[in-house]
Amino acid sequence: METYSWQDRDEAGNKVVYEARYFGGWWQLVCAPKVGRSQRDEVEFTPAEFTEDIWRALRAHLWAKYQRRRVSWDLVSHIDDILAGKATNERRDQRGGKK
Repeated sequence: METYSWQDRDEAGNKVVYEARYFGGWWQLVCAPKVGRSQRDEVEFTPAEFTEDIWRALRAHLWAKYQRRRVSWDLVSHIDDILAGKATNERRDQRGGKK
């Protein structure tokens, strides 16, 4: 499993930490409020839904990592395909394949 995290602001203007996890050809997204160091162990990440803005933020984050050779082009290309509608973000066992 590969995990990529970045910070952003929600609709209310509060800082949020996003974690995108890539495993088995699909992405999972979790988020938590940004807190200080003393409270970091107590924060629980909750599942979140991908929106187009979040896909674009993830793509920008991966693009920066790709430029420093920290991530493969395949991940950036996969996000581009999802944004263009050429690919979907579904688990393989939920697409009608074997469980």
